[in-house]
Amino acid sequence: MKKTVFILALLSLVATVAWATDLNSDKDFTAGLRAYNTKNYKAAIKHFTEYVNKKPDPTAYYLIGYSLYEQGKFTAAIESFNQAYLIDPEFSLEKVGLIKKAPDLNSE
Repeated sequence: MKKTVFILALLSLVATVAWATDLNSDKDFTAGLRAYNTKNYKAAIKHFTEYVNKKPDPTAYYLIGYSLYEQGKFTAAIESFNQAYLIDPEFSLEKVGLIKKAPDLNSE
């Protein structure tokens, strides 16, 4: 069940990441989203890293983390996720509009 929710959340992230382009029109952020959506994680990391070097942004750090995770670089991914939370301790994909809150399956 948890695996299904995770997969749905990840698919939702990928499907709605294009919407996040409106969050910032910076060319590196946009290029990072484009690379991420085409599963070119190496390029996504490059563009998002260039972006966060100019403007630390929790969304970009989080997407760097997911890109690293997809490459199997789990320790580096955790470090990137931590950077996102250091910038904004209340950060969530829901907060920035990348995913919608999953319905509580235990409530009636």
